[in-house]
Amino acid sequence: FGTGVNGAYYDVVKDIPKLEGQLSDDIPAESVMAINCEYGSFDNEHVVLPRNKYDIQIDQDSPRPGQQTFEKMSSGYYLGELLRLAMLDLHSKGLILKDQDITKLNKPFVMDTSYPSRIEEDPFENLEDTDEILESELGIKTTVQERKVIRRICELIGSRSARLGVCGIAGVFKKRGYTSGSVACDGSVFNRYPDFKEQAAQGLRDIFGWEKGEASSY
Repeated sequence: FGTGVNGAYYDVVKDIPKLEGQLSDDIPAESVMAINCEYGSFDNEHVVLPRNKYDIQIDQDSPRPGQQTFEKMSSGYYLGELLRLAMLDLHSKGLILKDQDITKLNKPFVMDTSYPSRIEEDPFENLEDTDEILESELGIKTTVQERKVIRRICELIGSRSARLGVCGIAGVFKKRGYTSGSVACDGSVFNRYPDFKEQAAQGLRDIFGWEKGEASSY
């Protein structure tokens, strides 16, 4: 869970379709093999994941449209861009940033993932830190209400990233029929994005119907 997103797990070789007909005494059927899921490319056909208009725009404007669909919706490389597009959309409708110079905001990927992360971490009720970030770095002056709207967008972006991310973990558990186990996680988003770990744990609880505390070790 970092700039990109991916996972790996151990499977039993007899259950790996690509090895069908290739097993021998040198490769026992019950031995295990590490599988690199490459699930950042999940749903490149765009038939499963519920993409919103910002996801679609990011994909269309990317160097490789139609590829890395799952990654474009959940990985650290794109979280700031999702925020930027949402802010531009609300501005175009006259809902926020009225009469503001949004020249810098119009630049693609001018906001990296540190933006939603820092805004979500803002401890002040009137979001003073957010005010400073937007004014000093993007030349945008905001009202308290505008900052609260932007903060809420950041929370939704982070929550969706965490909940989508653990779908890969849940998919492996369901495929293998696991009823318990340990998952090793790393990456800048997992370690540094506000409440990402807690949101991920809640996502697993929701998928499997666990009571609160059953995924606490996550």
